Amino acid sequence: MVNSIASLNSTASMYKANLSSHKSILVNSSTKSAKDTVEFGMSGMLSMEDSMNIVVERALDKLRGVVTQAREELGLPENAVLDTSPEATADRITTFALGFWTKYAEQHKLEDTEENRKQFADFIGAAINQGIGEARSILGSLNVLNSDVDGNITKISDIIQQRLQDFIVNGLSGKRE
Repeated sequence: MVNSIASLNSTASMYKANLSSHKSILVNSSTKSAKDTVEFGMSGMLSMEDSMNIVVERALDKLRGVVTQAREELGLPENAVLDTSPEATADRITTFALGFWTKYAEQHKLEDTEENRKQFADFIGAAINQGIGEARSILGSLNVLNSDVDGNITKISDIIQQRLQDFIVNGLSGKRE
């Protein structure tokens, strides 16, 4: 996926450079074709805004392809509804993270004790907190971190911390509140 995004960025930069050095552009696109054709010439004058809209639409098409590929690789049906509530999101994060406990304990030759579970929870909790901080930063940079979104992130973080505490005390069969 990283290569796809890099290719997408490279293609967008190439289009931008070509647009600024030519007066007009014709874009021929076919949904059956794997590649777009760009021809430069004097017919079919497009404004810079129209040209940029074409580039953005092509970039979005590429991004949709990446998302579709990721969805298929994760085994998610095309019309699957994903619960994005703070509870469901926190549950997915902690279930995923705590799924590494057995392997972690095996690799570090740890018994399943409260002390060792705390060591793991501290380790994985720090990684989760870093991810939450990065998500807040990204959303802030995109100017979409409003009070509702920030409140949901805080709820998610609180639920995760509670799940980690339950894990420390009760292990993987820990209670969920």
